[in-house]
Amino acid sequence: MEALKRTDWWRLTQLVVAIAVSGFIGYRFQPMVANNPNAVNTVVTIFSILAGFLIAVITFIAEPTLQQARTWDELQRMKDTVRRKLIRQKLLFFLYLLTLGIALAMFLTPPTMLELLKWLQTVFLGLATFVFLASFSLPGSLMKIQMERYEAVLQDSRPKVVTDAKKAAEQVKKRNR
Repeated sequence: MEALKRTDWWRLTQLVVAIAVSGFIGYRFQPMVANNPNAVNTVVTIFSILAGFLIAVITFIAEPTLQQARTWDELQRMKDTVRRKLIRQKLLFFLYLLTLGIALAMFLTPPTMLELLKWLQTVFLGLATFVFLASFSLPGSLMKIQMERYEAVLQDSRPKVVTDAKKAAEQVKKRNR
C-alpha cells in the first residue's frame, strides 16, 4: 500500500503513453527509415548532441543538494532523491547510446538480411521516438537544478533575522494544525 502512495501516477501515465506512441510510430513508419540514410544520420547527430547535453545535466544534479544541506542528517535525507534523479538521467543516457548502437547495427547489417534490417529499423524508429519524447523533460530538469542552486545561495545570504522569523512562522503553523 505504501508503494501505491509513493507512485507518481502522472509520470507513469506519461511513460505508458510514450511507449505506446513510440511503438506505433516504429511499426507504422518503418518504411520511411528504410533506404533513407539521411533520416538515420539526422537522428544520430541529434542524439549525439543530446547525449553530451545530458552529461552536463548529470554533472550538475548533486551540486544544489550539497549546497543546501547544512548537516549530515539533511544530506542523508536528500540522498535518495539525488540517487533517483541520477538514475533517471543515466537511463536516458543509456537509451541514447542504445539508439546510436542500433543505428550502427543497421549500417552494418548486409542488405540481403531484409527481415533483420526491417526489425532493426522498427526498433530504431520506435526507440528514437521514445527517447525524443523522454528528452522533453531535460529543460525542466535543468531549470529545477538551477532554481535549487539559486535557493541554496539565497538561503546562505539571507539575513539571520529573516531566517529566524521564517522558522518561528513555521513553528506557529505546526502548532495550529
